[in-house]
Amino acid sequence: MATAGFQLAHDAEHRTTFKNPVIWEDLPDMEVIRLGDIYYMSASSFAFSPGAPILQSYNLVDWEYIGHSVPELAFGERFYLNGQHSGAYVKGIWASTLKYQRTYIYTAKDPRDVWTALSPIDKFYYDLGLLIDEDDTFYLAYGTKTICVARLSADGTKEIESRPVYTSDEYLEGARMYNIKDTYYIWLTRPYSGQYVLKSTVGPFGPYECQPVVGPILSPIPGSGCPHQGALVDTPEGRWYYMAFMDGFPGGRIPVLAPVTFTNDGWLEVEYDVSKPLGEWRLEYPYFTHSKKVVHIKTCFRKHTFDKKLEHCWEWNHNPDNSKWQTQDGHLLLKAGTVTDNLYMATNTLTHRTIGPRSMATFFIDASGMSDGDRAGACMFKDKSAYIGIHKEGNSSRLVYVDDLRHSPISIPVGWSNGHPVALDWKIDTNGTVAAEAPLENKRVWLRAKVDVTPAHSHGHEKETRYAIFEYSYDGSTFKQLGPPFGLTNDALGYMGYRFGLFNFATIALGGSVVIKDCDIASWDVEN
Repeated sequence: MATAGFQLAHDAEHRTTFKNPVIWEDLPDMEVIRLGDIYYMSASSFAFSPGAPILQSYNLVDWEYIGHSVPELAFGERFYLNGQHSGAYVKGIWASTLKYQRTYIYTAKDPRDVWTALSPIDKFYYDLGLLIDEDDTFYLAYGTKTICVARLSADGTKEIESRPVYTSDEYLEGARMYNIKDTYYIWLTRPYSGQYVLKSTVGPFGPYECQPVVGPILSPIPGSGCPHQGALVDTPEGRWYYMAFMDGFPGGRIPVLAPVTFTNDGWLEVEYDVSKPLGEWRLEYPYFTHSKKVVHIKTCFRKHTFDKKLEHCWEWNHNPDNSKWQTQDGHLLLKAGTVTDNLYMATNTLTHRTIGPRSMATFFIDASGMSDGDRAGACMFKDKSAYIGIHKEGNSSRLVYVDDLRHSPISIPVGWSNGHPVALDWKIDTNGTVAAEAPLENKRVWLRAKVDVTPAHSHGHEKETRYAIFEYSYDGSTFKQLGPPFGLTNDALGYMGYRFGLFNFATIALGGSVVIKDCDIASWDVEN
């Protein structure tokens, strides 16, 4: 991402290479397609709403959020934090499809438009990949270990037939399906450690042969896991690329890009550095676009105001209570929507993915509308969280730093049911502890979270700790730290990376509110 509000997506005169990761944000399990000279990406988003973000690019390197294909997670009461349950954490959108009791289909004439739900297919397809073949027939590849292919009706809303096409002792999943020059490919991952491909020259139902494509090679960024899963996509010139993700916690699962070639007998090979013992995904590859077209891409490193609609880089934790928030005059009015003593149970927490390797979010907040018992502020949001905020007690308010907020799976995060993995339920572990405080001297205050999400997840970096720092200011330029640095968790529990979060909830009664004037997201230079 760039450090200004806009960057050039095509800069043929200056760019000769591109660097990985191409977008340093938590965008896992991606599907990437091309329509003409425009690329689109979708990714997992779990219980964040709206779901399945859609990004657009003109070169596979510079990306902009343009929409979501699931406007609301309308899959049951648990996707609304209404105090009646523990939420739907880790459930929801997996691999840009839904891990629920059936398969839901959303369509739009333009990916920027509001997507519309069609009638769901009353069958569960685990980690499906959709192929619309040259004759417009719909096929789905899906499953784990046993990979199946289903043929759908002409409108894509009913299954006509389904057959198993490949069975393996390997734990293979994350299917994507392609027809490339009359050869059918099913692109599969072995989680955390490699990529496989099935190939059929006979037809979509096989028979298929299988070959490994990428083993447990080194990531281009130290501390992150082997690139895997993701999707294949071609350029208008006929070049092929593989967009994978690396496990880069605490920041999440981060997209990386590499060229792909085909052998004479039709197998795929990903280009990487073979001089290392395991091989290594390259940090830098030759830039491949030669268009003279100049396109301005809006990046997230800029000042965000809240006009008529929230921008698509923002997502709520679970579905919001839309009666408790509104935009007005470029500001966000956030009313307390839940009576709770825990951030994870509070409705209308608005989140934004952190941007690596280091970034900061500064929220300008007017707290004059808060009521007795309200809690509002800015957080680092994951299964282990912390925040800087305002606690209103009676007629007085104070600035607080709260850490050690935790929730976790009741037993294990993912179980096994009917031949496929399923997300299990979570519980609250702690409500957090006030570790530092200061008097609130002005109801208008800037709250800032600065975070280092440089990967510390694998290959000997697991014992390293990354930190976030929380600060406040009354003039927007001179900031003071509140509390000690917050040690982030670098495990993959919950499958999501840290997000910046903005919240307001009540502990006594509803009725209070805060106004967020703006939010400035910027790169964080640790030296300054």
